Amino acid sequence: MKKKLSNFIFVIILAVIMLFAQYWGAFQNLEYQLQDSHYQKGGLVSPEIYVIGIDEETLMKYGPWQNWGREKMAEIITLLNEDEMMAPAVIGLDIGFFGEGDPEADQALADAASLVDNVVATSYATFGKQIEEYEDGTFRTIEGVQTYELPYKAFRDQISWGFSNVPLDSDGIVRHSMYRVPVNGEMVYSFASEVYRKYMGELPYQVEFGEQIGYIPFTGYPYDYYGTETAGISFAAVLSGEIPKEYFAGTIVLIGPYSAGMMDAYMTAIKHDTAMFGVEVHANIVQAFLDGIEKHAVSTEQSLLITCAMFLIVLIGWMTGKIMIATGLTLLSVISYWYLTSVMYERGYIFPILFPIASAIICYMTQVVLQYIRERKAKKQIQNVFGRYVSESVVSTIVKGGEEALKLGGQKKDIAVLFVDIRGFTPLSEGLEPEKVVEILNSYLEITTQAVFKQSGTVDKFMGDATMALFNAPLDLDDYVFRAVKCGLEMASSSDKMAEEIKERTGLKVGFGIGINCGEVVIGNVGSSKRMEYTAIGSVVNTAARLESMAKAGEVIIGPEIFKRLENRIIAENLGKYQLKGIAEPMEVYRVTGIVDAHKEKEIEV
Repeated sequence: MKKKLSNFIFVIILAVIMLFAQYWGAFQNLEYQLQDSHYQKGGLVSPEIYVIGIDEETLMKYGPWQNWGREKMAEIITLLNEDEMMAPAVIGLDIGFFGEGDPEADQALADAASLVDNVVATSYATFGKQIEEYEDGTFRTIEGVQTYELPYKAFRDQISWGFSNVPLDSDGIVRHSMYRVPVNGEMVYSFASEVYRKYMGELPYQVEFGEQIGYIPFTGYPYDYYGTETAGISFAAVLSGEIPKEYFAGTIVLIGPYSAGMMDAYMTAIKHDTAMFGVEVHANIVQAFLDGIEKHAVSTEQSLLITCAMFLIVLIGWMTGKIMIATGLTLLSVISYWYLTSVMYERGYIFPILFPIASAIICYMTQVVLQYIRERKAKKQIQNVFGRYVSESVVSTIVKGGEEALKLGGQKKDIAVLFVDIRGFTPLSEGLEPEKVVEILNSYLEITTQAVFKQSGTVDKFMGDATMALFNAPLDLDDYVFRAVKCGLEMASSSDKMAEEIKERTGLKVGFGIGINCGEVVIGNVGSSKRMEYTAIGSVVNTAARLESMAKAGEVIIGPEIFKRLENRIIAENLGKYQLKGIAEPMEVYRVTGIVDAHKEKEIEV
């Protein structure tokens, strides 16, 4: 529980970091990029909207734009409005006519606009900080419109107008449009809004009642409203009559720069590698108004809640403790959310993409890493507990069991228990230097350990010059009782050579006394969370210890249960009944002297 709580706290801290990170510039730009690729799919451009471009063909024919007078614009307006019944419904001029110029040219443009009330021109707002004095005498710095340029008066008296400003996002991409801004206490509207009002007789709903800045759902790609990149509706072609004026009857005609040299092109959300001229940006906004498409980004609070929800969904999956459930829930949440964003976009809502999905993936990957660390730690802990007591192959098998192998507590299990002690070691230790005593002891314990490992047993503990070994614990072991007896006989045999060397040097006789018993015991890790010891407890263990204490050097003594199970496989001598210390009833004990090779059908004495 404590471990799960610490992991939960760690992930929550990570979630908080990610929640704030999504408002850092670089991440916000990446969010924009994902939204562009996911949401901006384009569509069919409206047959009600046309763009007449002042393109390269036009500039080659009439010269650079800066050398034009206002007569050319007067000419094309006059041409389009020559027959009021066949005139465009709206002529939008994405060109600023702000200052007074040549009086004749200025009047010609104003006269052309007066023929039919269908012309909309652009104004331009300059934004910045300014100091404003309040009634209480205090001053405050506010962000707003510093200057606002209008068409020259004679022209302005004949037309409608709206500001042409289109904001760029932090990565320099056009995704949003300003609908309205306050100027000197009066609300003024965008160029696209005024074009719509001229066409429909009222402002778009989202402009009049919605937010001040709106998201542009681009329908057309660059050149879509103009025609094609190589053969569009050229200003020169219309003015020369090559494209008939009747072509535009009753439609919305937007006239604007369509040449790179006129510096009015922008990268947009629908196409990052091809610039779109400003007049087509306005065309896209107008079409969104006509189609009644309104898109709203969810609020900051809602975005945070969505990100938190994705975090929690994945976290809940991990709290089940099943990696398959966690993986499935993560995949399901990411795929479902991706589908949900598309559905909600069609309904007018822009959901964040990057951080909700990234939150789910990062939460999942973090938990994978944490689980890997936990498993490595658990395996290391298992190796620390069992590495000195069982063979490497057994440790490897235990490690695969993970944390379950280290739970405190125990279980009942039938096992074989072997105790071995060095007979004659006490007088030997009194006559030798301490270093030599330890050397001899280690040599004997090495013999016992190797014998246990050879039979796949577990060295439970060393107790001075004694060793306790288990068979069939912690792992199930085939033929474990017979393996325990074979281990005891091998210990007795292996110690003979060392015993002869010690007798020649000291005159003292030493050897192993071995006791073995089998039956049901309680096994497990006994201790506290700070210090554990894997062991077996029960009367079977106590009996094995008593059998070892009565064994002489070189003897393997077993209890009646072992003899009963292995009667036809071992050579054993009945020593009669003995009253063992701590055991209520006398029991028969046996001395094992060899085993029977079942394949060769003969006795082998050890």
